[in-house]
Amino acid sequence: MNPLEKLDHPGIVQCLLKGVAERSTIVSGGEAEDAVVERLAVTASDRTELCCRVFRGLPEEPHILFFPGEYDTEAGIFDLAGQLGRFGMTVITADYRGCGGSGGAACISACPGDADDILRAVSEWISAQGRTGPLVIMGRSFGSGIALDLASRHCEETLCLILESAFDRTADFLAGKGIEAIEIGGPDEDPFANRTKMAGYTKPVLFLHSFRDSVVSLTQVEWVVAESRSKATQFQIVPSVSREDLVRAAGDLYYTTIRDFIHLRMGRRPKRRPRAR
Repeated sequence: MNPLEKLDHPGIVQCLLKGVAERSTIVSGGEAEDAVVERLAVTASDRTELCCRVFRGLPEEPHILFFPGEYDTEAGIFDLAGQLGRFGMTVITADYRGCGGSGGAACISACPGDADDILRAVSEWISAQGRTGPLVIMGRSFGSGIALDLASRHCEETLCLILESAFDRTADFLAGKGIEAIEIGGPDEDPFANRTKMAGYTKPVLFLHSFRDSVVSLTQVEWVVAESRSKATQFQIVPSVSREDLVRAAGDLYYTTIRDFIHLRMGRRPKRRPRAR
């Protein structure tokens, strides 16, 4: 049995995927205007047509496969791609089943299998295009669970992993989102099992978390951070008022932190600032 089937309850699907499914397509302002997007069609194992959007950067620079959070907006996704595009990075955003440009009905239990199919299609696209930049997997909030699950099963194919507003136990995450009355099992039956999966991922991880996250506290997410097996893992705490405000509060430091973390994994050292005389 797929452990995520417990999360296909209408109330949970409504909470975690409704916002993603209904993202506004109106984009204006900021780096979004400079981002050029192309559609990458993906056929799932059950023949459902899924969609990724590719914000193409330089072939030799990193390719970031991004799984969005339940509160992500269209403008926010375009800004993420545009800002990271300043560094030559390619950002590939996944539309979950039943969300955005993807077909089928919204379904949480299908996400891991769909993520596998998306990764396969992205890898084939990178190869067919003759692109040499490494692959980075990134997830935000709900998407962090999908990203970690995928990365844990494809460790050797990735350079590193970026988890923003991640969570430890699924029940605690749902409780933080206001869902407490749905039985999903005890500690040994955790649907996402993020601690176990993190323990199996040996590459470096960048954690980004709000100091005042009311959904998942710093203490809760530290249980997952502690399971990372890489000495190069970083835990960055952002002084924002909420997880939804994390990117705005961090400003340009958010994007440069991601850039520097990835560049270090590629053996690139940040330029030293000249000493003041």
